[in-house]
Amino acid sequence: MKSLKSLLSVLALVAFAAAPALRAQVAPVTPATETSHHRGHHGEHLKKLTKTLGLTDAQAAQIKPILKDAKQAKHTLKSDTTLAKKDRHEKMKEIRQSHTAQILAILTPDQQAKFKAIRGQHKHKRGSA
Repeated sequence: MKSLKSLLSVLALVAFAAAPALRAQVAPVTPATETSHHRGHHGEHLKKLTKTLGLTDAQAAQIKPILKDAKQAKHTLKSDTTLAKKDRHEKMKEIRQSHTAQILAILTPDQQAKFKAIRGQHKHKRGSA
């Protein structure tokens, strides 16, 4: 009788300990979609820019591949383990500047001023000058 209670206690303890792992295995997996944070960040960014700057459909169509290219370039750079941290930082800065210049070339003067103001706010939040 005592060994039966011990066995049941051990089984209960194992079941209790294994429950989170079992729940994790059966949790539904949501596929990454175009609007998810990591996959479609440029899509969300484009929506914000369109709303904030009042982009035309033509401007949005021109900016979309620029944002996509910037995302890919940043991802490639982050994956490059051969660069020193300082070099990676400099390259990232170059990528940002290049893509910003491409976007500015598409905008009207009023939109450019708004865009620069937004960029300034982001730099301030990141702690950059």
